[in-house]
Formats: sequence, structure tokens, C-alpha cells
Amino acid sequence: MISDTLRLVMQNEGTVAIVAQGKDFPHVVNTWHSFVRVNGDNFMVPVGGMNTMEAILSDDNRVLMTIGSREVEGLHGMGAGFLVSGNATIVYDGDECERMKADYPWARAMMKIAIKDFTQTT
Repeated sequence: MISDTLRLVMQNEGTVAIVAQGKDFPHVVNTWHSFVRVNGDNFMVPVGGMNTMEAILSDDNRVLMTIGSREVEGLHGMGAGFLVSGNATIVYDGDECERMKADYPWARAMMKIAIKDFTQTT
């Protein structure tokens, strides 16, 4: 499901914003492209803090993400960006999580985002 352009964007360093709907206002966390693993139609993100995000996801696991890179050809020249929607869960154990924790010793868990849809915006 993930396009070749989105995969290419993820191979270049940049920030990823992950947004969930809090009770009164959206909540946003950021991470780096290099921390995010692409596994099929899932993004795997190491979780160090993200305590507020974790609480929000226990009530409503829908997330939006923005991802982009100036280094990738986009719709109108250099620079490609995406809006991604999905469902996120915090995973505390299992093989994937243990590999993530081994690579990022500061990680206490892993956020697994099942990608539902994405749109190239730039």
C-alpha cells in the first residue's frame, strides 16, 4: 500500500509529526524518519516518553501523520510531503518490540501504526 515515493521520503532524514485527538485539543508528538521502521503497511516507532499520547490512544487510536523530505521529487519539483492516517497501538513486548528496544535502549515500548490511507500533498 505504501507508495515508492513515501518509502523514498522515509529514507531521507526529517521529522515526522504524529497527531491524536485529545479530550480538548489535538496532541502532537514528533520523531525522526530514521527512528521509524516501515514494515509492510505499518510504521514502527520507538517510544521513550509519549505518556500523554499513550493515554489518548487508549481511548481513541486514530492518528494523523505528516511526513516530508526536501530531497525527494514531489508533485511540483523537489520536496515531497504526505498526510498519513492510521490506527496506533502501543506495544510493550514481542519480537518486533524487543528488536526496537535493542536498537534504541531508551525505548520503553513501540508504537505500531497501521496505515489506513495516505495522500501526497506536495
